[in-house]
Amino acid sequence: MIVNEDVTNISVLIVDDDPLVLSSLRHYFAAAENISVVAEACDGEEALMLLNNVAANVVLADIHMPTMDGVSLLREIQRLPNPPAFIAITALDNDETMLKVLAGGGAGYIVKSARPQAIITAVRDAVSGGTTVSPKALNRLIDYIPDKVIPPLSRDLEASSIYNKLTPVEKGVLEHLCLGMSNADIATAMQYSEATVKKYVSNLISHFDVTSRLSLVISAIQIKAQK
Repeated sequence: MIVNEDVTNISVLIVDDDPLVLSSLRHYFAAAENISVVAEACDGEEALMLLNNVAANVVLADIHMPTMDGVSLLREIQRLPNPPAFIAITALDNDETMLKVLAGGGAGYIVKSARPQAIITAVRDAVSGGTTVSPKALNRLIDYIPDKVIPPLSRDLEASSIYNKLTPVEKGVLEHLCLGMSNADIATAMQYSEATVKKYVSNLISHFDVTSRLSLVISAIQIKAQK
């Protein structure tokens, strides 16, 4: 995937065999600034055909579809010369599918019950190189992470130093993120507004110089594992 943080107009190809889901996604993005749905497909095969003629920054696709499912579509997209970012959106959430998507180069794994704003944010993050995982799925994903992808020593020491300089509130938000909680859940637990929590999360991502909530959580887990 080519990462372009300067993309001002994001074009999305949505893929789902349920017309109601396509309609809902189309409605979400119609209300989002600088995001447009450039094409729709009912399965992976149709999506691949459309990508021959349509320029899309992001493919947002269901997992369970006839003819060609989402994981197979991701595999084929990754073979393209300049593959768009791929985000899986599913109603049947399970670890096997989640791991296949993320290991296969997917930029996101979100559930269909997610709030519209969460889906829109996932698309924006994917274009800038981030990876988004729905909170409940992220909570399970943590079990697969601790001994994976250990960063270079210098980066590890830098992250530890950043962590030690966090305020108690910032550490609290980070702890809740590591539990796979959404901004709304954290706001309730810490008795802040959701907007305030969102600002803290954005600041934490900036502090640790990462691109997504997932990367932030991984950094936090690795730091705590070495304390």
